[in-house]
Amino acid sequence: MNIITVVKYKVKDGFEQDFVDAINAYNYTNSVWMRLISLPDNEYMSIMEYDEIDKTSNDEVQGINWLDTVEHMLVFFDKSRTESCSGIVVADYDNSSTLCDYYLKQADL
Repeated sequence: MNIITVVKYKVKDGFEQDFVDAINAYNYTNSVWMRLISLPDNEYMSIMEYDEIDKTSNDEVQGINWLDTVEHMLVFFDKSRTESCSGIVVADYDNSSTLCDYYLKQADL
């Protein structure tokens, strides 16, 4: 049973690269993968997948401590530094093995 967490941030003007650098420096060893996407109006959304619910709890404490270090870069959503949600994966599709096969064939040409 995998879990996805989604966290949205709004970054102050001039801090975009610093924020991306801070996201990249975070320790993601509890998660299976992470993606950060850029949205309009200096908003960013991180999406992480976990293979155990306990790992999300472990990351929550670490994540709150990390937020303290980047708070000066963020615009608050009302009284919160982020907007977030999480849930259990109930369906998925992964085409990465097909994509990997494609690139391996291209390398043989």
